[in-house]
Amino acid sequence: MENRIDQLIVWSKDLNVLYVEDDTSLREEVSIFLSDIFHNVDLAENGQEGLDKLVLSKYDIVITDIRMPVMDGIEMIEKIKVLYPEQSILVTSAHNEIEYLLKLIQLGVDNFITKPLQSEQVLQVLYKIAEHISQKEELRKYKDDLEQANKTLKKLTQVQSKTLDLKSSILKAYQEALDKACIVSITDPNGVIKDVNDNFCKATGYTKEEMIGNKHSLIGHPLTAKELYTELWQTILAKKTWQGLIINQTKSLQALYHYTTVVPILDNQGDIIEFVGVIQDLSELYQNNQQQAQCDIHQAITLKESEILKNIPFPAALMYDDFTFDMYNKSFEEIVIEHEKESLLGQLTAQNLHLKELIYFEEMDYFESVDSILEQWPYGGEITFKGTIKSVVGFQEVLVKISPYTEHLHMICIVKQEDFELCCQVQEQ
Repeated sequence: MENRIDQLIVWSKDLNVLYVEDDTSLREEVSIFLSDIFHNVDLAENGQEGLDKLVLSKYDIVITDIRMPVMDGIEMIEKIKVLYPEQSILVTSAHNEIEYLLKLIQLGVDNFITKPLQSEQVLQVLYKIAEHISQKEELRKYKDDLEQANKTLKKLTQVQSKTLDLKSSILKAYQEALDKACIVSITDPNGVIKDVNDNFCKATGYTKEEMIGNKHSLIGHPLTAKELYTELWQTILAKKTWQGLIINQTKSLQALYHYTTVVPILDNQGDIIEFVGVIQDLSELYQNNQQQAQCDIHQAITLKESEILKNIPFPAALMYDDFTFDMYNKSFEEIVIEHEKESLLGQLTAQNLHLKELIYFEEMDYFESVDSILEQWPYGGEITFKGTIKSVVGFQEVLVKISPYTEHLHMICIVKQEDFELCCQVQEQ
């Protein structure tokens, strides 16, 4: 954890934060904590004040509460996303604000912390946000460096030489330099490939022999719009350099994300003699961003499910189609801990505890009885049945209700028989 804190401080030393919270004492306490990490921390008491400050100043991260006077956090985030779609936002929410989570996920917010705020939890989420901001900054610098290299290439190609041999020598020297770091291809004025470097072959899986004589459409991906190719050709035929992102594919049909620069090479009369294509492969970076996005979504969904289970007042869990358990609340865990079979807790933790090992009928062989019930249960509906749990203190009669939750998950709730009867008596009175 100390290494993460040190890395977080390195990433955050130049970042500005806006903290929006209507609770004065909490706002002051958290701002002191944030000031030890970030370059600058500004405060706002409500969503309207936070939005006004954001319009006047640039903030790398906005941390906000949900329920506030004047303008709540949800409305403020909606307006922020219109003005600044890429703004990094961290939401602090109470346990009873689950109904807002789906709305926040739809708005593209995937960073949440539940109150009361714990320093370790806050540091973990801030580490993830700061890492993402750092990666975006590295990508921006990478693109700036590439654009600078492209400008240098353009200047070199515009150098007027007394002889074609001299110009060819300059281009050859520059090509050798690019050859070591980039994917390079050379085509004739009609777009037919004359040569590719080794990096091109490694990236696409094609050999030089397979590429020479063909056009780049051989590695074209269906996701690349035809209009993009039209724009490319119009630009380079006008003797101008074209730059942009093209989705290509390997010989085995795997997607490649290529930031591509195409430079027309002119002879002494100003006629196009060939095109040089310089490609920077961003596929790995794109895949990493996609994986991070999936992880963020999964974390948000997991948080929602965890909060739902936590707020159910009796033992509850999410169960797979094969009747083993995924997530569960504290009350459900206590039932397993108190079971006469001590091994069940380890099975629950390993996600291989089967329902029939936990619940059975007192007067029947429980394997047979539970199996017979489950065989008759339609996955698309609900089922309620009575069962028995044998704990270390004896038998407990329970009511079990199973309801569909998602495509492959079901919500199971367990109510002790005496608790159910007590509820019925209260309702009758």
